[in-house]
Formats: sequence, structure tokens, C-alpha cells
Amino acid sequence: MQNEVQKGRYWDDWHQNQCWYDESEKESNGPPPSALIAAMCVCKRWRCLMSQIPTLWTVLQISFGDCAASLEKVRTFLKLSGTHPLKITLLWNDPHNPFSGAPRRASLLNPYLPEPVDESVAGAYLVLIILELHAHVHRWREFTLRTTSKMHIRQALVLISRSSVHPAHMLEKLHVQLVHDQLNVDPDHHEPLIFPGSAPPINDLILFGTSWSWLSPSIFSPHLVNLRIHYCTSGGNINIATTVDVLLQLLGALVNLQTLALELDMDPPEDIMSPIALPRLHYLAMKSRKMDCWIADFLHYVHMPNLRILTLDGALGQFVLVEIQFGGILQGLIRLTDKNSSSSLLELDELHLVNFAHRADPQLLHRLCKQMTSVKVLTLGPGGFYGNNAFAMGLLPTSRELADFPFPGLRTLIVFDIPISFVRRIVLERLSLVGPLEELYYQEPDSRPVPEEEEEEEEDIIVPDDWQHQVEKYHHIDNLESDRYCDVVSRRWSYLA
Repeated sequence: MQNEVQKGRYWDDWHQNQCWYDESEKESNGPPPSALIAAMCVCKRWRCLMSQIPTLWTVLQISFGDCAASLEKVRTFLKLSGTHPLKITLLWNDPHNPFSGAPRRASLLNPYLPEPVDESVAGAYLVLIILELHAHVHRWREFTLRTTSKMHIRQALVLISRSSVHPAHMLEKLHVQLVHDQLNVDPDHHEPLIFPGSAPPINDLILFGTSWSWLSPSIFSPHLVNLRIHYCTSGGNINIATTVDVLLQLLGALVNLQTLALELDMDPPEDIMSPIALPRLHYLAMKSRKMDCWIADFLHYVHMPNLRILTLDGALGQFVLVEIQFGGILQGLIRLTDKNSSSSLLELDELHLVNFAHRADPQLLHRLCKQMTSVKVLTLGPGGFYGNNAFAMGLLPTSRELADFPFPGLRTLIVFDIPISFVRRIVLERLSLVGPLEELYYQEPDSRPVPEEEEEEEEDIIVPDDWQHQVEKYHHIDNLESDRYCDVVSRRWSYLA
């Protein structure tokens, strides 16, 4: 039963029943620490040889599953790596590797999630390890901390906030991730910012369940290229600096940002947004259950002339059926794609919609589809329910005029949750005017969960099999690895012959 529950669950899924940590996502760009330590014990010659190659010891990956040996490993790597830059990954309280001998007791929130080891024991080891590592903060090139405990991540951040003789002048990648917890970690008002006295040239930043108010504004600098923030305000008080308004002010300095993922269940800005320029942004993903509250304003006030890939995730889950009011978002996209009215024309190559149970005005929808002449890849992802039907109908031509044709440049279509009869019409009716689709990905009714009322309708309809061969490449999607928008967009699923 436990394996069945874990299947398809990842550390960064939104819901409590989808918060497993997947072993395959561990970052690995060097030999496992245990393998290096074991090789050192083979013989004196090997030990002597390996101890003279400092580059072997620059990638350090530690988890609490290593028990007391974790501290000794850290010391060994720090000593043998010399003065070389360090890539550090700390995985704390990984539920797949619980502390040896620790009880495996069910959690109240999730009966299948093993109870973590005693927090105080794990925290004591973490403090000792952070202290050892922080003495070499000037050598940090990459630092990732992924923990299941709010107490542990606060301990680590407070320790990193201590002043250091040597600044963190080499740090390029910082990932701070609080997982398996529905609460975020915010600093108290008296707690200092991390990396005091430093302006590390971070280009890759992830804050997952962790407030940006831990960071100095200097970290949000032109060095930053990739940024992902996951933050939800439900479940407790937040720091006064943890607001959308403050975040937007920080984004205004990121003139070289290329990829941005904002996964925020937060209230919209209190004031009217000031214009923001992200001139090099290429990829934008936005995930929120409150998307209709402020995403349209974001699209209106943020200037993104080089944006080519847009992903919108309504963050609906299996048991959360909240209808997104799509009108404001549609109107925002229409304004940005109207050549006659927009001074900053949005020319997307890819548009991905996931978890949208939306009601779209047919006229607005057709206007948007007609204006999006540059879109080559369109995803109507899972979770759309009957909302995808309306958007799919927007792909059908309303006349024989090419100027009035929806998505005239569309080459790849990825669709879920729509009847096979709709897919057939899309393929055949578009064929005569703009030619065949290059690729079609479709989860057919027999390979997806079908509501009872829809199942009854489809049993009475026989759809001719005359459309698949009209597509250059047809892919029959089977099971999804997960409903995460990044997996859907990256096409991580199995296929049927």
C-alpha cells in the first residue's frame, strides 16, 4: 500500500496528500560521499592517492540517514577539498531514509507518511554540520537545504545569518526548501538576514516554503537568472515583509532574469502595481488558487518583451474544485497580443494551461486564439474538467478566412479532459486551411478517469477513426508521472503504442 501511495508523488506537490519526496530528484553531479569514503579504506595507496586529488571532494551530499557519520563526512570533505569551491546538498529528515531504529509512526495529516526522527536529535546534528560548513562559506558555490522540519530550516537560516570573516562571494546557487509542511518559515523581526555583509552573485534561487524576507535585497541583483518561489499564506501569521508588494519591488531589480516561477497563494497587492521591466525573461510559470485575483494585473504591469513560454496553473487538486474566473486573464492576454493596441506585444511560442476549471466567454476566447499567431505549442492540461472543452472549441475555425483562423501557427497540441469527438473535429477542420499538426498528444478516454455522466454520453457515440493518420506524429498519452505543471510541460508520462 505504501508504494501505491507514493507513486507519482513529489516533494514539491501542492497538497498534503501529494508531498512525498522522490528519490530520483536528488541532485547528483559527483560520486556518492559513501563511495569515496569506502574507496579511501581499500588500502593505504588508494587513501594516499585520493587524498591528493581535492577536486574529488568538492561535491558534498549529506542526509540524516547517514546518522553520526554525517558530521565526520563533512569534516573529511572540507579538509580534503582544500581551497576549491564547494557544492553542498543537505537532505534532512528524508522520509525514505529515516534514522536507523527510529519508530515509523503514522502522521495525523497523512497516515502513510512515516513520522520523522526526533526533531531535537536531528536538529543537534544539523547545527553541528552547519557550523562546520559555515566556516567555509567563502568557498560555497552551491548550497541546497531540503528539510521536512520548520524548526530545522529556521536553525539553519539563523546560523547562516551569523557574521563571517570571509563573505560568501562565490555563491551562485541557493535552494532553500521546506517540504512536507503546509506552513512557511518566516524570520522573526529580530532575526538578521542571511549572509550578512555579503552580496553573493546568486544566479539560481529557489525559496520553497521559505520567505524572501530572510534575504537581503542585494541578493535580488542583476546576477539572478533563474528564480522560483513557492509560498502560501494559509496557516499562520507572516512577517510584515512577506507580501506581494515587497516581492514585486524585489523583482524590479532582476533585469537579467530569464526564468521565473511564482507559486503563490497570497492576496493581491494592496496598491496599484508600479511598472516592472523584466527585459530578458523567456519563461514564466504562475501557480495560484487565487490566480484570477492578481495575475491579470501582473501581466498588465510587468513588461516582458522577450517572454516566449507562459505556463498558468490554477493549482486545483483532486479534492479542490475551485472555478477560476478566466475572464480577467483572457482580457489581459488579449490586450498584450493585440497588434493595434499594445505597445509591448506579447509573442508567445508556447502556452500551457494546467488545472483550469474555467468558464471562458466564447467571443473573448476566439479573439485571443485569433491574435496568438505566434503560438506553436499549446497545452490544455489535466484538471481542466469541462473547461478544456470550451477552449478546445476555440481552436475550430469559424470561417474559411485565414485571417480569422485561431492559432494559425500551431504545430504541437497537448490535450487532456476533452472528448475524442472534439479532437477529431480540431484535426480535420484545421487540416484544409493550415495543414496537419506536426504533433498531437492526447489522453484518450480509455486511459484517463472519466466522470460517470461523461462516460454515459461517450458510450452512445461512435467516433470514426479517420483523424489520427492526419497528424504527422500522434502520441497516445497513458499515465502521468504527476499533475505538476513542470511534468506536464516537459511531457513526462508514459505512452501507449
